[in-house]
Amino acid sequence: MAALRCTCEQGTNLWGEFWWIEGEHRWVFFDDEKASETYAEQLTHCRGCGRSLERKGLRATTPSLLP
Repeated sequence: MAALRCTCEQGTNLWGEFWWIEGEHRWVFFDDEKASETYAEQLTHCRGCGRSLERKGLRATTPSLLP
């Protein structure tokens, strides 16, 4: 698991996991904003800017420590 964030100003906290899907490894991203309606749901686009989520376009952050 990796704590991530889009590089845009509106980016929200995400977590990414490296999964084996259809014969290859792929990054899968999830909403990590606990107050969000989509918390823990899989995301394919940044909720802030709408850009497609790709590991190379995200930056590492500190994991959320809220209960």
